[in-house]
Amino acid sequence: MTTLPNRSHDRQCLLAIGVMLLAWSAPLHAEAGLFSLPRLTPEEILPSRSDFLSQKTLLGDWGGLRPWLDQYGVSFTLNQTSDYVGNTRGGIRQGFVYDGLLDLELDIDLNKALGWQGGKIHFTGYGIQGQDLSSQYIGSVLTTTNVESSPSIPKVGEFWLEQKLLDNRLGIRAGLLEADRYFIISPTANVFVNSTFGFPDSWEVNMPGSGPGYPNATPGLLASYDFNDDWKITASVMNGTPNGPETASSQYGTKLPVGNGTLSWLEGAFTPEWSLGNQVLPGYYKLGGWYNSYTINNVTLDDTGRTFDNPINSSYRGQYSVYGLVDQALWREANSTTQGLNAFARVTYSPQTERNLVTWYFDTGLAYIGLFDGRPEDIIGLGFAWAKFTPYLNGQIAAQNAQAGTQTPMATAESMVELTYQAPISPWLTLQPFFQLAINPGGKAPMPNNPNQAISSATVVGLRANVAF
Repeated sequence: MTTLPNRSHDRQCLLAIGVMLLAWSAPLHAEAGLFSLPRLTPEEILPSRSDFLSQKTLLGDWGGLRPWLDQYGVSFTLNQTSDYVGNTRGGIRQGFVYDGLLDLELDIDLNKALGWQGGKIHFTGYGIQGQDLSSQYIGSVLTTTNVESSPSIPKVGEFWLEQKLLDNRLGIRAGLLEADRYFIISPTANVFVNSTFGFPDSWEVNMPGSGPGYPNATPGLLASYDFNDDWKITASVMNGTPNGPETASSQYGTKLPVGNGTLSWLEGAFTPEWSLGNQVLPGYYKLGGWYNSYTINNVTLDDTGRTFDNPINSSYRGQYSVYGLVDQALWREANSTTQGLNAFARVTYSPQTERNLVTWYFDTGLAYIGLFDGRPEDIIGLGFAWAKFTPYLNGQIAAQNAQAGTQTPMATAESMVELTYQAPISPWLTLQPFFQLAINPGGKAPMPNNPNQAISSATVVGLRANVAF
């Protein structure tokens, strides 16, 4: 590549490219590796191979653009996730749909770019595609895939400035934030396709505006401090809802809602490495909680899948939830630090029954990396999730049934089972077939065309493809 004559001219060109990237993705905005969706297991590239299938991304170094930008601290990833998924039995109706996500992650190392030590800028752009199987075909609270969202439009995701201090132990971020990138993250659970294994869907249905998770970022401030290799604390304050006073998703994610209460987070993490013989077994143990000072409506005013002739027109100040997480490697194959069996379990508790549609939530699962010879990076996973609906809801359903002579089904827990297999075909292409069983969708919510009949359990199959450009 030809070297430009001077760094001043370089910076001008760099700025122009940065503006073009942001302009292309500014309208972009999509629950699952610890960067945003899709979250995949990192792959290694054999240095002796340089053919098409072994290069890290489909487009390689983009004609020299990537290494040139890297000189000035600019890096980016561009991933396309495509799902073909369908409900084959039960639910509201049967059929297959496509959903997808084009995900741009852009980072600027300000030390390289400007000599600003410890500074970094991050931008995320989402291109949401396709239909929602969960709402249109199943009626479930536990969303089938972690990329489906409505409407299918480009949206801005995260956009923040970070400063590292105290030998990089303290990190402070300010800007547009998504809580599902920082809190209650289970590395093992990230292999699953259902969105509830990322940002729990119990919170999505409880929190105003579905909470600050994909694809809705909200203004906020986040700080994290690493005491040592094992202990870390993360805290954040955000706007109480990502949508402001509006009930619909903010168009394109370009609005900056403020003054709608304060959503405060606190999480402590213990990440030891246990020794068992000659094996090293990493673990993740987390406790946390959040409090939202924004106004919360009575559950009868929310979208519960049930229609109330006389909803309780009440609102309340404040809402909170507490949670815990365990993620532990159980066994490692000989001479490997990654291949083996991992397990996780998470629980959330939101006790305010009149303002939380889901009070208790639990998920758990197993994932084995490299189960088959010759496939050391493949992951097979089996997961289970359970969401308990508030008993307060049944009191209101029973009262309406008695008054109107209807037979609307009583709400019960919704649960879901997922079996998935993630197979890297090359460093830039991953295929992932999956199977899900949605049990009691919507907590036995009634059929849209028959309020006296509960939606039956649904059987879901799908195939996910992820391409890294």
